[in-house]
Amino acid sequence: MVLKIALYLAICLAGSAKTAVLPVEKCHLEDSKCMIPAIQKALPVFLDGLPDLGINVMDVLEMDDIKFDISGLQFSLTEGKLKGLKSSIIDDVKWDLKSKKFEIHYHADCTVKGHYTAAGRILVLPITGDGDMKLKLKNLNIKLYISYEVEKGADGKDHIAPKKLDYDFEVVDNAQFSLTNLFNGNKELSDTMLKFLNENWKQISLEFGKPLMDVAAKSIFKNVITFFAKEAIEDIAEV
Repeated sequence: MVLKIALYLAICLAGSAKTAVLPVEKCHLEDSKCMIPAIQKALPVFLDGLPDLGINVMDVLEMDDIKFDISGLQFSLTEGKLKGLKSSIIDDVKWDLKSKKFEIHYHADCTVKGHYTAAGRILVLPITGDGDMKLKLKNLNIKLYISYEVEKGADGKDHIAPKKLDYDFEVVDNAQFSLTNLFNGNKELSDTMLKFLNENWKQISLEFGKPLMDVAAKSIFKNVITFFAKEAIEDIAEV
């Protein structure tokens, strides 16, 4: 899922560099026509992890534990795993060197699995459960907005220093929920709840999806910061 998120900050520059770790052509940062295919080409390499740079594997992404209380729903997810980032399609890249901001738009089909607990209400229905969750997101659209500064690294060269990440997301085609052990295994109540979730996937994904996205984004953004601390701008992009 998700959600999945500041990853593409790193891919944006990494994907535009002809280096030993990501051997694709360099681009001028504001050249969207060059950046889009460069990022796309670098994507699977970056997601497999770059251990020499301290970059972790991000597909499958092991998520930190999630816990939230929103609109009367108390929910937690442990042992979460996000799969599907490698299927991402880069739709657009917009870089503004003057304002030190850029945007990356992409879409993907993703799956989140883990152990959930739930109590309270989802929209109008009560829910309780403690079991396994599988969430399939069809055509998850993400727009990332990144602000950064340029700082001197230990190598004396200029480095990108990410400062802030914002994002918008939308599940466009479908979200499919699968939850075991709802209502202590009561099949009738479970079937009713699953039908309700899958019929109202759009509203539910909008109202309750952000905590999942936030956790994934935080984990990925950590790798992004690590990458830019190791790689100077002149080594990964045309300047």
